[in-house]
Amino acid sequence: MIVPRIARHCLYFCILAAFLPQHAIAHGGVVDEGDLCVIKVNYLRAHFKIYQPGVSGHKQYCEDLPVAAESVFVMEYQHDSLSEMAIDFRIIRDVTGKGRFARIEDVAQIGDLQSATVYYQPAVIEPDVYTINYAFKEEGDFIGIVSAAHPETGKVYEAVFPFEVGFTGLGYWPFFIGLLVVIQLQYLLMSGRLKRWFGRRSPSAMGLVLGLLLFPLASYADDLVVTYTTPDGDPQINRMHSWILHIETDAGVEVEGAKVEVDGGMPKHNHGLPTKPRVTEELGGGDYKLDGVRFHMSGYWEIVVRVTTDSGTSIVTIPLQL
Repeated sequence: MIVPRIARHCLYFCILAAFLPQHAIAHGGVVDEGDLCVIKVNYLRAHFKIYQPGVSGHKQYCEDLPVAAESVFVMEYQHDSLSEMAIDFRIIRDVTGKGRFARIEDVAQIGDLQSATVYYQPAVIEPDVYTINYAFKEEGDFIGIVSAAHPETGKVYEAVFPFEVGFTGLGYWPFFIGLLVVIQLQYLLMSGRLKRWFGRRSPSAMGLVLGLLLFPLASYADDLVVTYTTPDGDPQINRMHSWILHIETDAGVEVEGAKVEVDGGMPKHNHGLPTKPRVTEELGGGDYKLDGVRFHMSGYWEIVVRVTTDSGTSIVTIPLQL
């Protein structure tokens, strides 16, 4: 039969699409390249990340944000020429009607850009890391606009990235799950297998089938939140000191008995930490003592904490400006 064969092909496609990496369905000017978020301003590129320290600690986001709260936008240049350019940053409410597919051409057609603007940082030259802090007052759809002016030609390069504040994180999953179930049931029905199968079994078996279809999609590990304190005082250059890492789930449950590994470095300078910090003691209550931390120069650092539990492995990046 032709229809069941097509249905099976569609099913295979849906399964493949559901498990594609995030950057294959990314939108706007930010691309998720593995563990690295990159914004492209024409041919210029920069590491891009957003933090909501009051809500999720040091967890980083590429674009969409879970709640309306204080948000820190960070761009770390991959092209040195960006360090010489005057860069301005604007956040507007999405009034284009294009949603995820809004582009710079759509923004250019907004009659009164100022009335749609919720935040604007005038052009400024930042030699290393460009940082913006803005507290969202409401959830909704927004568009970020980054403009960089060439110091010699005056040419302006722009990037836009639509994003949602109050993002649920479901993305394309509801569509794929629903389509997968419908196509599979259609194939079983048209092939006659569903009728023959249930003819020999109780009606409750239908629930078992649906449960088996959805079970692989319902099991996942909680995201973790990692915070730290420095009992030896604020970190200082060329001084060995210790940290106390506190690890808990998004729901506030303290994580105990985890394997914790720490690495990091300065992405801008493409080098790691001068030492190899390690967790020497679990203190209880989700606290872990980290010894051997040292920084040998000022600037922007990232501390990468890898936490392994029975539920899986989570990686949390802690930004640090010294």
